[in-house]
Amino acid sequence: MTSPDPVITAAAAGDSRIQQLVRDLDADLAARYPDEPCTGGAHINPGIRFLLAEVDGRPVGCCAVQPFSFPDSAAELKRMYVSPEVRGRGIAARLLAVAERTATAFGHPEIRLETAVHQPEAIALYTRAGYTLIPNYPPYQHKTLSRCYAKPLPLPEARPEDREEITAFLAGQGLSPQDVLAPGTRYWFTRDAAGPAATVGLELQGHCVLLRSVAVRPDLRGCGAARRLVRRVLAEAATRGGRTAYVFSTGAGPVWERLGFRPVPVAEAAEALSDAPQVRQYRATGTLADEAAWRHDLVDVTTGDLPPVGADRSAADVPPTAVATGR
Repeated sequence: MTSPDPVITAAAAGDSRIQQLVRDLDADLAARYPDEPCTGGAHINPGIRFLLAEVDGRPVGCCAVQPFSFPDSAAELKRMYVSPEVRGRGIAARLLAVAERTATAFGHPEIRLETAVHQPEAIALYTRAGYTLIPNYPPYQHKTLSRCYAKPLPLPEARPEDREEITAFLAGQGLSPQDVLAPGTRYWFTRDAAGPAATVGLELQGHCVLLRSVAVRPDLRGCGAARRLVRRVLAEAATRGGRTAYVFSTGAGPVWERLGFRPVPVAEAAEALSDAPQVRQYRATGTLADEAAWRHDLVDVTTGDLPPVGADRSAADVPPTAVATGR
């Protein structure tokens, strides 16, 4: 019996199933655009992440997500394809939804794509999914047949029913799950095709915020995900009246410095956030003096003017032992 739903998983760009689907896509595009032959390697960068759709164990579709070059924080949808024999079953829409969750898990605030006029079914798919037409971006700005689209990707805020899953995720990363979603806190929690992907939390007190529980699944590290997620949360804090952000971290000073934080006395952070759950925890356990504190003034965050990250983009990802959380 044919399975009604596809199984969608992450796959490497070199996976033979992906490579065959990309060849099939190129053949399809060549038939539609005989004067503009396509190649599967066009405009692909090493940061690309492929998704594979299978029905009854048979590869039937693919797509990919890749980041735009820094400092552009958006993602791009690439290589969307579904085999002709299974079209009309919603597989492309499912692939697109998983691609959006994947981009969100990497902290991207927007996803863009390029298609063309002789793919009306693709244009209809993207329009139904909430994509809007935008000016053609490079390298398509002079392609008269190309059409470019974009869609914002809200960062999903954690709900009370997510508490158990977040607690397990943080514990699996070696972090303290204490006070997750306690009153006065906000958490953002992303998932992708492989499950829980990343979390970031804030504890609020007046115009001060405490960043904590920054965790990214090991296989997603080294690609700027933590950097993008932290920047998005700081921007969110600024729009809600936050003026100063603090973080307690004893093992990742260079990381926080690249994100615009500077070292300050622990007492300053503790006084500014005296009622924050994490500060109360440190005082109760007598571990406050063992911490190191960092500060970031958020005056320019709402305009996107966070200090630029250094050339080594992967270094801006928060390593597993350098997190804004309890021990």
